[in-house]
Amino acid sequence: MKLIQIICALLVLTAVVSASVSHRDCSLDTKVLGTWEQDGMTITQYAITIENHTNKMIKSIHIATDRTLTLRDKSSIWNIEKHANGDLTLPVGQPTIAAHSSHTFYCILKGTTRPNLHIKSISF
Repeated sequence: MKLIQIICALLVLTAVVSASVSHRDCSLDTKVLGTWEQDGMTITQYAITIENHTNKMIKSIHIATDRTLTLRDKSSIWNIEKHANGDLTLPVGQPTIAAHSSHTFYCILKGTTRPNLHIKSISF
């Protein structure tokens, strides 16, 4: 009987931890700010806004990236923390997003391909 209780508790915990983020909770809005030629290469600057659509404060968020986040150089992303695995998180200076508020970060990329970003996890 105890084994069944432990298994049930683990299943509930797994369901809570792996709950997916609803697009109703949070969204990412990517806007092109400008495009120009530099050293024979097309460069594009983006503003990416994280929108919190809930009545709760976002305490942390992890955004996944892929090969489309082709930064011009290491200093070409700001107002966000970029980790070694490529994930993006809120900066130390603004670790939360208030209810029904937003946070915007910026990046300058090689080429004109929009960065493919998706929300991996959110803590409220």
